[in-house]
Amino acid sequence: MAKNTHLEHLEDDIVNQGKAGGLNSIKMLRELGKMLTEPSSSVNITTKWDGAPAIVCGTDPITGYFFVGTKSVFNKTNPKIMYSKNQIIGEYQNQPGVSKILKDCLTYLPSLGISGVVQGDFLFTSESKSTKQIGGEECITFQPNTITYAVPTGTPMGDMVDKAKIGIVFHTSYTGDSLSNMNAAFGVPDIDSTSDVAVFSSKFTDASSAAKMGQSEMTNYNAAVNKAEGSLRQASGFLNEIKEQGEGRFMMNMLFKQFMNSFIREGIPITNAEKTKDGFINFYLSRLDMEIASKKTKSGQDKYIKMQKDGIQFLKNNSRPLYFTVASYMNLISAKEMIISRLEKVKDIKTFLKTENGYEVTAPEGFVAISSGGALKLVKRREFSRANFTAAKDWENG
Repeated sequence: MAKNTHLEHLEDDIVNQGKAGGLNSIKMLRELGKMLTEPSSSVNITTKWDGAPAIVCGTDPITGYFFVGTKSVFNKTNPKIMYSKNQIIGEYQNQPGVSKILKDCLTYLPSLGISGVVQGDFLFTSESKSTKQIGGEECITFQPNTITYAVPTGTPMGDMVDKAKIGIVFHTSYTGDSLSNMNAAFGVPDIDSTSDVAVFSSKFTDASSAAKMGQSEMTNYNAAVNKAEGSLRQASGFLNEIKEQGEGRFMMNMLFKQFMNSFIREGIPITNAEKTKDGFINFYLSRLDMEIASKKTKSGQDKYIKMQKDGIQFLKNNSRPLYFTVASYMNLISAKEMIISRLEKVKDIKTFLKTENGYEVTAPEGFVAISSGGALKLVKRREFSRANFTAAKDWENG
């Protein structure tokens, strides 16, 4: 695996990778089902913490110096690798929140004795923690991004959070002879907390077997996966044609994902494949109309007029495979959410969404499924992703 700069949702893999993405998604779902019913499985699960920003840190293999940074450490041009506080102040003067976090990381993370280079998600500073009464219980809370985490005071974890200057969860390790040439692997060596740094674990552990599926649940789950596999079989040729990114195939790949994300942003469930298929055709028309209107030259306009005409004809010629593409999306989401509902039974820390009326209990952000075929996100997107789309990112500006 290359740099862990972006993880895809399981259902999006069919649009990104075509038929191969569909086969990978089905294989992953079947392995996840085995994991929740059998003693062993070839898939691993990590809990996806809702931290921000992403932090990359460790020893630069070329200079031998400790560094910190965000994902911009891996920029192809102008990588932002921070070795000193003066560097951070100069580079992030317009982002005081990020500047503060990186300076704290540079101060406290070297004490962890990190071997090599790791990536994690930042959780809190001393200033971003607070003590609140939630559900009649006194808790230390922190909200790094969208989800508010609550740890009861007077517990071992509560004491750790209370004393710590910063909190972080690591999930990815890197190997390579330079930062520009590193490969990522999910999982990190055990890194212990110190009095200044609370290190949380991303490992998913179901010690009480709370997530295990019963026989009837497994029967329903297998039926859902079979349904997804059947619709993908009908859509595979179409998916292979649109998998090119950007403007490759009438901008179809990019605009289909935008269209499906619009349901998430508005909190609308996708319940009718036929209506959704027709909705995408209208969405495609309107987005290409906008693209045409934005062009200043006739040649620029003509390019997108032709793309729109050819794209609409392509969709009309592939009406049935488009229907099965939408159905595959729906079926994969249905099977995925059955898995998530089981995984959510295991909770090590309380999670809430902050609302106008107080705190609403919510599930963790989601999980990451890791197998030989790669890693995919398992997130209930209508719940978490919609909140994430609309949440203010306070950490950016402090």
